[in-house]
Amino acid sequence: MRLLHTADWHIGKIVNEMSMLEDQEYFLDQLIEKLKTIQVDALIMAGDLYDRAMPSKEAVALANKVLTRLIQEVDLPVLIIAGNHDSNERVEYGADLLATNQLYIEGTVKEVTRKVTLKGVNFYLLPFADYAYIRELLQDESIKSLEDATRVQLEAIKKEMDLSEINVLIAHGYVINLTNDTSETTDSERPLSIGTAEYVSVELFEDFDYVALGHLHKAQKVKHDRIRYSGSILKYSKSEAVHKKQVSLVTLEKNHVEIEPIYIEPKRDMRIIKGFFAALMEQHSDDYVFFELLDENFVMDAMNQLRRRYPNAMGLEYAARKEREENASIMHQEHLKKLSVQDIFDDFYAHYKEKELTVEHKSIINNILHEMESGE
Repeated sequence: MRLLHTADWHIGKIVNEMSMLEDQEYFLDQLIEKLKTIQVDALIMAGDLYDRAMPSKEAVALANKVLTRLIQEVDLPVLIIAGNHDSNERVEYGADLLATNQLYIEGTVKEVTRKVTLKGVNFYLLPFADYAYIRELLQDESIKSLEDATRVQLEAIKKEMDLSEINVLIAHGYVINLTNDTSETTDSERPLSIGTAEYVSVELFEDFDYVALGHLHKAQKVKHDRIRYSGSILKYSKSEAVHKKQVSLVTLEKNHVEIEPIYIEPKRDMRIIKGFFAALMEQHSDDYVFFELLDENFVMDAMNQLRRRYPNAMGLEYAARKEREENASIMHQEHLKKLSVQDIFDDFYAHYKEKELTVEHKSIINNILHEMESGE
């Protein structure tokens, strides 16, 4: 079987106050035309169909147009799950009716994970949900993290799964290799929970022939080629400017997986341009651009002037000034390490009160610090 693994469309995304809807429509139209020229048995969208729980009417209209074309023009089964940006119930609206036309959308977590079988391959659709919701749904008090929730859900799947068949899991979350984590995140990915409770160990997914993941925006594998992120379809933050976006064409057999990246040229690229203001004003580009100016001094109204040459300019910072501030911060931290707690408190008091501690106050502070160090 040949699958097209995609994820993180984020339809309706706004980056630095600029709508990406036109770029998304262009990309998805080009993808549909590409699919007409290659043999693919199913398309996967592994979460974050939309960028927000209540997408705009324009975003919904684009999703409707694209999915209709995939079903009617390409005659391609489509499997979609909700991601952490989606509204689970809204994404799932009309899912039973749509399934009659090979559009399989799973928005809400069920007690029994939905299985769809296409050409002898089993697809398990595991939409994202908060672990507290899953704990309540399954009435399982042992669930205290996303990893716990995932473990319980996968254990239930594996009880019914025939390992002699080809089994594909579609999931959305932060899956890592605990023994050697090289996963790369970006600024546009919303945290799934507080602290490290959002991480899920890749070891839980070992029994599946392929795991199609969504959430991380860079295309990458997690330990094995058969457990991977396709990445987002477009660049959605400055930290993604260096990415080369792709969708993954997966050729899947029992105990064998081949991955072929498919690159679609975007309507506009997202780039970081570094240089002096005067030189930049001699150029022009319609790309989405983040500027890093090398000028030592501030340029009056620099961003508005640059937008005359770069209408889709997204951000500006002074690279030299930023580097100096970062170096100063490091030096300041090194300096603090050499000071005593008393000295640090003296500096803190002087900075915020704009006067020095009196001898009497210093004596009080010294006594308190001494008692703390003595454990009294």
